[in-house]
Amino acid sequence: MTRLKYFLIAVPTLFINCLILPHTAKAQALKDVYKDAFLMGTAISPNITSERSKTLMDTVLKHFNTITIENNLKAGVVNPRPGEYNWAPADQYVEFGEKNKMWIMGHTLVWHQQTPDWFFTNKEGKPNTKEEQLERLRSHIEAVAGRYKGRINAWDVVNEQMGEDGNYRTNSNWIKSVGSGDTLIKHAFKYAAQYAPNTELYYNEYNAWRPEKRDGIIRMVKMLQKEGIRIDGVGMQSHWGLNYPKNQYIEDAINAYSALGIKVMITELDIDLLPLSREGQLTGWTLNPDRQLQLPEFKSYLDPYRDGLPDEVQKQLTKRYEEIFEIFYRHRDQIARVTFWGIQDGQSWKNGSPIANRMNYPLLWDRQWKQKPAFNAVINVPKKLGSAKATPPAGSKKF
Repeated sequence: MTRLKYFLIAVPTLFINCLILPHTAKAQALKDVYKDAFLMGTAISPNITSERSKTLMDTVLKHFNTITIENNLKAGVVNPRPGEYNWAPADQYVEFGEKNKMWIMGHTLVWHQQTPDWFFTNKEGKPNTKEEQLERLRSHIEAVAGRYKGRINAWDVVNEQMGEDGNYRTNSNWIKSVGSGDTLIKHAFKYAAQYAPNTELYYNEYNAWRPEKRDGIIRMVKMLQKEGIRIDGVGMQSHWGLNYPKNQYIEDAINAYSALGIKVMITELDIDLLPLSREGQLTGWTLNPDRQLQLPEFKSYLDPYRDGLPDEVQKQLTKRYEEIFEIFYRHRDQIARVTFWGIQDGQSWKNGSPIANRMNYPLLWDRQWKQKPAFNAVINVPKKLGSAKATPPAGSKKF
């Protein structure tokens, strides 16, 4: 879930530089295997764009043709205090993408997390009026999207403003400050279109497969379309697990968003292998990880793979990646991009969320930069399926 994804586990640069990339020059590249299907992407950080890690750099350039910056375009990072901007990492990211002719994603203009408190107060320290908040929204989008006009290919304009029940979030400071979700969405996309006129504009959301939430997003998109406000696509964040979501939910969501005449993106893809979640949500326990991970009975349950991933679980991960990429490939006429949230296990935010300091294994490369069996399964999907395309089952729902 992106609410906590900024708790990324840092990989020391010296350690990374000592690693040797194990795959050979003859190994197939993800972007080449899927070149006739969709763009293949990954999230990156300044560790890559600053060229401090050759292993990271080589992997990104070999396997991916689109990139998303993890944190350095979010409001709290790029504009932490009034009048203070930290452009260097974002500039570096855009220059890296341009130099290597990659599709450059901007992430994200409007999010209720990682947005400073001062965004919601006026010069007197009082809560903004609706008019003051809309001006804050406009000026922020002008500053950030406007700076990269004509250079960033697409923006996640708004991120995670829909609740699980298909209604807007009640805990979003943005929504509370402007009065309604529709007001926020309409103005955000209007301003983005104004200051980034030749840029694709997306809405990005987790659990976008969940039927109630999916239907709420569909209503939102139709609202924008009825108002004549441009929206070019929906990103389905894919922080999934071995047993969720159901494959039918994934396919139904792809079909539903595609039926709106917009692009569908699979974003933030990783597969969680650790317990304490049910369909991607916390089970309701209130945990003190510092205390409970020290207790043997909790540690063995909550962090079971400290010594490595058992073969049986590795097989489950391989099967899961294979089946979801089979879905993506069959729906390649509807999907424009698939982006992983990271490259190798040691860097993944899932090591620190929802409980810190665990060992998770959600990606295609392990901590030693060795490609997992799941990587080979993903590579083999196009050859396995050939020209197969998705065909809606008889009597399927029309959206």
